[in-house]
Amino acid sequence: MAGDVRRMELFAVRWKGVSVLAGVFMLFAGGWVEARESDAEDLESIELTPDDEPRRARKRAARELPEIVVTAGRVEKSLQDIAGSVSALDGDFIRETGAFSLVDIQTFYSNVDLRLDPVNAEFRIRGFGSNDQNQGMEPSVGSVVDGVNYGRSNFMAAIFYDIDRIEVARGPQGTLFGKNSSAGLINVVTHAPGPEWAGGLELLYGDYGDRSMRPVLNVPVTDWLAVRYSGNYSDRSGVVYNTALDRREEDFAQQSSRLRVGIDPGGKFTADFSAFYSGQKFNNGGYQLSEATPDMLELVQSYDPRANANARDFFTSLNFPTLGEVSFMGANLRAEFDLPEVLDFASFKITSISAWADMNRRHRDFDTDFSPVPFLHDVLAGPTTYDQYSQELQLDGESDSLFGWGAGFNFVAGLFYQESNFRVADLIEIEDLGAAAAYFAAANAGAQESGGAFGQGSSFVGNLISTLTPLLDPALNPLGLGSEQNALVSLNQSTRSLAGYVQFELHFTSAWGLIAGLRLGREEKPGHARNELTGEFIGVLAQAEDVDAPLYRDERELSPRLGLTWEPTDEINTYAMWSRGFKSGGYNAIPLSNDNLEFDEETADNYELGIKARMLGGALRFSAALFQTDFDNLQLSTFRDNRFITLNAARARSRGVETDLEVLLPIDGLALKTSVGFNDAKFTRYPEAPAPADAEQDTQDLTGRVLPFAPRWTAAVVPSYGTTLGPLGIHFALDVLYRDQRFLDLDLDHRTLQPATTEVNARMSLAS
Repeated sequence: MAGDVRRMELFAVRWKGVSVLAGVFMLFAGGWVEARESDAEDLESIELTPDDEPRRARKRAARELPEIVVTAGRVEKSLQDIAGSVSALDGDFIRETGAFSLVDIQTFYSNVDLRLDPVNAEFRIRGFGSNDQNQGMEPSVGSVVDGVNYGRSNFMAAIFYDIDRIEVARGPQGTLFGKNSSAGLINVVTHAPGPEWAGGLELLYGDYGDRSMRPVLNVPVTDWLAVRYSGNYSDRSGVVYNTALDRREEDFAQQSSRLRVGIDPGGKFTADFSAFYSGQKFNNGGYQLSEATPDMLELVQSYDPRANANARDFFTSLNFPTLGEVSFMGANLRAEFDLPEVLDFASFKITSISAWADMNRRHRDFDTDFSPVPFLHDVLAGPTTYDQYSQELQLDGESDSLFGWGAGFNFVAGLFYQESNFRVADLIEIEDLGAAAAYFAAANAGAQESGGAFGQGSSFVGNLISTLTPLLDPALNPLGLGSEQNALVSLNQSTRSLAGYVQFELHFTSAWGLIAGLRLGREEKPGHARNELTGEFIGVLAQAEDVDAPLYRDERELSPRLGLTWEPTDEINTYAMWSRGFKSGGYNAIPLSNDNLEFDEETADNYELGIKARMLGGALRFSAALFQTDFDNLQLSTFRDNRFITLNAARARSRGVETDLEVLLPIDGLALKTSVGFNDAKFTRYPEAPAPADAEQDTQDLTGRVLPFAPRWTAAVVPSYGTTLGPLGIHFALDVLYRDQRFLDLDLDHRTLQPATTEVNARMSLAS
């Protein structure tokens, strides 16, 4: 029967707060598939030694959690043996939650905050991450998919389907994964081609018109060659309604496909080729007016009577038809060679990973005044492109001793090269000078206690200027005062990175071990920033000037790691670890002036104590980590001089705890899975932080204040129950997901404080 085993995929239906999954079909390759033989029959086929028999007998007598194997340490390793705070969710669990995107599963991981769409991405771990206002700013959380390190987090919007597991590694991961993982790492592993025919279709339905169709097909071409196709075709009707344009905003359409080819001739060599494409498009106007002065609200309603200042009613009013459109594509080849035994190394392997990827934004538009007033907009003057090529060679091995000394030794070492190119050009344009004058008049009047006479007549003044300007254009244009007022800002940069790394683990005894690692790298980043102004008003409005500046950065990376491990028994693993992370400097992507064109690198030091345990005969798995992370020269996206710029503005530290627990309870079929995190993330120095918009001063001192986007508590509690119903397995689960309050902007304005949220999902699944 083993050769006839097929895998059944799930058909999923989801609506708000509830998801119901049912295994409904697997009519494939000549008939209905048959279920996998029982675990007991599998155990009987295993040849047991006398020493193995008692252990196997205990496993038959008691339920046991399956082992979780992860690659957050660059090689396959049991999660129990990883010295670090790492959490993993397998693909079956993710699929059963009915998640539409990576953001939907973030609360299952403690101390993780994700914001992701095709054109914007902000990943934070333990309170640290990168704002998306500056496209030239590289991430603080690394993004790795099937061993390939992507230089922009946006690529993660293209991969959420046919997932084998998603791992989150907290704290600096620079030793093995390099720069731009100073806060942590998200490691995604997709399903590899298998030796058996398999296929299925996943359908998801949700509120706001969420729909997703995810087909998968696995074809064993020969006994050594297999091909796997998977896709994600989804759309959404939109959450926010734009009364000015009479359309839905934040609608979404995606067409993604991935093809993987596995080659395993059965010798010392295996290879895996993968290619993907994703096209995504949506209306990019999901901004709502939350507060307005009476004069500003009067002006706004003169253009759209239905406009209001209530940020919680899912209505907006924007006059400019903004759009987001982007495509992702890439290909990679992974080849592994098992080498002959060398010295005492029984396992010795070299791995080559060659990868190319491309991101092409054709639209990333903003109605920059966030209102129906035809004042100001920002559109791409041409496609924003990011492409990367990388080549990595990795050598790993393990031995029972190091030249006869110690109780075990393993290592991983490698060379990594990556080059990338990033190009962006924005056209910031005043739509109507009269509307611009009216906007400023209303804003000015609202700032005065009396309201101001000019503000009261702002609509009249604006209409007058709008009427006269086209008539006077021939005379005004030579003076730079005509109706054409814009700034063409651009940044071109290239990056070349070369690094070498090594990490080893030496066991002095069967209980005590040493972990040490080091990465040395060099990065060159030439660039060119430009700004061309047309008209005088745009320069005054944006506090902008002409810019033509060649740029160059040359940085050295040093990312060490050092720790001790103690395993008093086979079921308990403890560790103490110090690691340092490095994030490269860069350039501001909208160089409106010659000031603050670039920013420097940041560093992070992480100190961590942890324990991992398997108990109750394997029916309980537990991990906990105490940590403190100190960031120096922290890169922050700051609103200054009417624009967002990135500065090395602060020092910050984060300290707290993370726990994961999974247990099979005494009642047969009943299980509990929990994840709890506490994170006290604060600025330790930030004397010139941006102040709220209505403050009397431009800056404020946030030293000792909490970091934005950093909830103190996150928790997930998932009780579940599974049993059989005739030939089917039936499974019930309840997700209770909690996220504490957090600020949603850097200035810590009380109006941006997101209250604590609790999400409850009830799930049921039927499967073969």
